[in-house]
Parts: sequence; structure tokens; C-alpha cells
Amino acid sequence: MKKYIFTLCSVITVLLILVLTNDGYNSLYAHASGAQAGYTGSPGDGRNCTSCHAGTATSQNGLITSTIPVTGYVPGSVYTITASIVSAGTVKFGFEVSPQNTAGSKKGTMTVTSSSQTQLVGSGKYITHTLSGTAAVTGSKTWTFNWTAPFAGSGDLTFYGAFNASNNNGTNDGDQIILSQMLVHENLATGFHESLAEAFIKVYPNPASSWLNIVPIKGAVNLVRVFDLDGKKVLENSIENAGTVNLNIQSLEAGVYILILDTEEKTVTEKIVVL
Repeated sequence: MKKYIFTLCSVITVLLILVLTNDGYNSLYAHASGAQAGYTGSPGDGRNCTSCHAGTATSQNGLITSTIPVTGYVPGSVYTITASIVSAGTVKFGFEVSPQNTAGSKKGTMTVTSSSQTQLVGSGKYITHTLSGTAAVTGSKTWTFNWTAPFAGSGDLTFYGAFNASNNNGTNDGDQIILSQMLVHENLATGFHESLAEAFIKVYPNPASSWLNIVPIKGAVNLVRVFDLDGKKVLENSIENAGTVNLNIQSLEAGVYILILDTEEKTVTEKIVVL
């Protein structure tokens, strides 16, 4: 019996060693089902795919493109982001992209538009491939997703991306790792930075816990939107009648939010605190 147990333990040990050293099956090296969070090569992440794949990363412009106009993103607007890579003869590709500021904080909100190709990881800070999203027509691969721009005043940000053109040999050797980034600016000519006082609007109480009163002294408010600090829209109310707007904020968790008000002439923004 003791000999049997010893033999069984030895077999299990050998199997564990094989699993842990076989790069084709070790999730630490072969992330065919999606990259781990934090490997975009951004200054905030400090890591890229070479942490798992042997070799040296190279840089290449233009692998990340978007529908964001050259004048910059408009806070709260939704844009299509495209990540693409070309490598002759390659049939397996991977990627990870994240929109960050220079401090490494996530800016805006990414949304999956093809769940068979892409997925969010790291609490939505990163988007990466799925297992089926690695396959490609020989030589190139493209992924797309949506991005909602963050609140006004967020400033410039960069989409950082790490790409893997895999030789599909079942190991972590021989893959081509490419880093790319896309800088985007905030459109400062949209009127979002005008103060409430300049727009003749009062908002009270602030901080608030249940209701927020929005009083247009001059003109009328047509649309009320509330965004969290990641740029995700959490409330939206269209206003049919002019006058005071009583906004119910009881559904919001305690924290800081961005209130955006559309009037007949302009759009203004204000930071509010929910208790």
C-alpha cells in the first residue's frame, strides 16, 4: 500500500511539473483565452506581453485608430475604436488595450461590441481578445469596440496597446510583440467648461442625498445627464417643460459625479457630490 501511494504521488508530481513547464498549456505563458489585466505597456502598467512571451517588444504607430475627430473627443460621446495588426504568415493574434491618463488611471468607458472577439478585464480598465478572437485570416487581425468619452475637464489621454503575432508553436518563444499607442485630445470648444453662474443656472443642494434642484434663471434646460468619474452615464432625463427640474438621485451610490446640462444655447457642466 505504501509503495502504491508513493508511486501515485510521484506520478502526480511529474504531471504537475509537466503542466507547469509546458508553455503550450500554462496559462502563465499562453493566454489564448485573453490577456491578463495590466500588460499594455503603458507607463502606469509598466508591463507588456514580453512578461509572458520571450523576446523584445517593438513599437509601431497606427495599430490603434478611432472615429474620434481630430478636434478631440466630446465628453459623453461614443466612438468606435479599432485595434489591428498585420504580420505576414501569422494565423493567431492577441491584444490588450486601455485608455489611460499619464498617471495610469482609466479614462472613459469601453464597451464590448462583439463578445465572440473581445472581452473586458481588470474591472473594465482593459479590453482583450477571447479564445475565438485569436483566429485570423493569414496575415492580419482586427478588433473593434466602443468607447464613451469621460466627463468634461478630463483632458488628454492615450490608448495604450500591446499586440502579439503568435507563431502558434505551443511555446512562449518566437512570438512578435508590438506596442502601439494613440493620443487623443479633449475638445475644448464645445462649451462644456462654462460655469453654472455664466449659464444662469442654479443647482442645489450640493452635496445632496435624495433630490437635486436645477433652476434655470434664464432660458431652459432641455436635457440632464449625470456621469460617474469614469465617464459612464448613470442618469439621463429629457425635460419637456421649462422651469425647475427636480432630479431624483436616490439610485446613485455615494460619491462624486459630473452633472451635464443642455440648454437651448449651450452645454454646461458641474461637479456634484452624492451623500
